[in-house]
Amino acid sequence: MKIWERYGIFFLFLVILGAFALMIPRIVSPNNLLNILVQSSIVSIAAAGMTLAITSGGFDLSVGAIYALVSCVLGKVIPVVGLTLGVFTALMVSMICGVFNGLIITKLRVQTFVATLATMIIFRGVAFIYTGGRDVELYGLPAIKVFTTGRFLGLPVPLLMTLIVFALVYFLYHHTPLGLHIRAIGSNEPAAVTSGIRVDRIKIAVFVFTAITACFSGLIGTAQLLTGNGRLGTDLALQAIAAVILGGTSLAGGRGRLLGTLVASILLATIGNGLNLLGVSAAYQDLSTGIILIVALAVEGLRQILGRRESFSAKAVAGIKSQEASDAQ
Repeated sequence: MKIWERYGIFFLFLVILGAFALMIPRIVSPNNLLNILVQSSIVSIAAAGMTLAITSGGFDLSVGAIYALVSCVLGKVIPVVGLTLGVFTALMVSMICGVFNGLIITKLRVQTFVATLATMIIFRGVAFIYTGGRDVELYGLPAIKVFTTGRFLGLPVPLLMTLIVFALVYFLYHHTPLGLHIRAIGSNEPAAVTSGIRVDRIKIAVFVFTAITACFSGLIGTAQLLTGNGRLGTDLALQAIAAVILGGTSLAGGRGRLLGTLVASILLATIGNGLNLLGVSAAYQDLSTGIILIVALAVEGLRQILGRRESFSAKAVAGIKSQEASDAQ
């Protein structure tokens, strides 16, 4: 089970890519593979933040609504103050959303699911009110296309953003006290409190980070569509959660697998790309994502059951050895 936990997502990715390659060989062409990586960037970046949230013992259902709100802010603000200040404003708005989520959960003691479900509705409502329920078009603002068609060091900007985000999250997770505290909170929050970890501050920081990654996803999505509205990103949270769980992060918290999250995000994009090339409707693509999420949850449940059995067996063996040692004396 541990081998599957570490390497199962890579095996699954190769199997699915190979199956599509047999049906549509052009899916493995260099241009299409690069296209898949670019397509995966929106979910990948949001899933990087979601990995931290789930590792800490929670999750964030509001990332899709933050994505939508960011698109509206970009559409309204960039024509007035320009691209740089517009992006900065969107980033500030997303951070405020993250702080709002964190404060509701830590200070009002509202359950994460209920809190982020409520803020998802609130943020979308704010987006609709802000735009009057209308689409905000950015067709006259070619500068924003840098987030989708631009290149730097030969790499598409969305792919470069994905790599930078994952590199930063990897460093934060593995090489900073914050990452250690996130894992500690997810493993055993009461013990983390007892050991002096400022749990509330860490949780707020995690939700701010998930909001920032949602903002980056919103930048790419808005640049692709050249439109901002409150309806965008309706399935982003579920796709990000599916990628995180499928990638091997424990839904119970305490253990995250960032590389697995990245590969799982690419896998979801590969499935979408393959179904598009086969001419399958978007409805079946959504269905496939739902099935994958159920499978991922089932695998996670099985993994927890086997983990408890191994723990029980180890304790039983230790008890028997202790009794044998006592009898020998």
